Amino acid sequence: MNLLESAISTLAPHSCLVCGQNGELLCEPCRLTVLTSPPPRCYRCHAASMQNSVCSSCRKSTALKHVWVASDYQDISKQLVKRFKFDRANAAAKPVANAIETALPDLPPETVIVHVPTANSRVRVRGYDQAQLIAKNLAKKRGWQHKTLLVRRGKTRQVGSGRTSRFEQIELALIPIKLGQIQNAQILLIDDVTTTGATLEAAAKVLKTAGAKTVNAAVFAQAI
Repeated sequence: MNLLESAISTLAPHSCLVCGQNGELLCEPCRLTVLTSPPPRCYRCHAASMQNSVCSSCRKSTALKHVWVASDYQDISKQLVKRFKFDRANAAAKPVANAIETALPDLPPETVIVHVPTANSRVRVRGYDQAQLIAKNLAKKRGWQHKTLLVRRGKTRQVGSGRTSRFEQIELALIPIKLGQIQNAQILLIDDVTTTGATLEAAAKVLKTAGAKTVNAAVFAQAI
């Protein structure tokens, strides 16, 4: 948070979307009450699975091993994402990261947090990359490293595209960087919202091709 944003939050603090108390967009007591992770499931076909692992059928089509989802994309989670992405409310990064952290199991201390980069045009409009802010907050909370290992070229956005189109577009748009740090890394991809999972799959494929040992993912919400 820069000095201007800090001054604004002091003079006109955010109100909790649930209880209306000043301080945070979603205070911790309300977050723990209204946001619950969906039952463990395969993110692709939604079949029940242990520890949110990708089921045996879907495993043939993705480099991802597990995808943890903090909430379904509805009600409060939908309002919070809207404020985060369209109202420049970057303070939403903290409760979003906290929700993801709650949904995650214990993972190895060498886990590397990598955010799925947002389209450059959207970053310019918002003034920040929301996935990067979530990743930084989560890494700090868990004591993991956050590294920018993917960058995005062009202005392509995937909103409204089908799974195949989204996958192809994002795969072409993503470029792996710092290849030495990708080699044999255990990576946890972070994004705010997923629908079909195509964007996560494309990012995972790029990282695996660049030499990552394992790629899992965690998102704040999944729209079904």
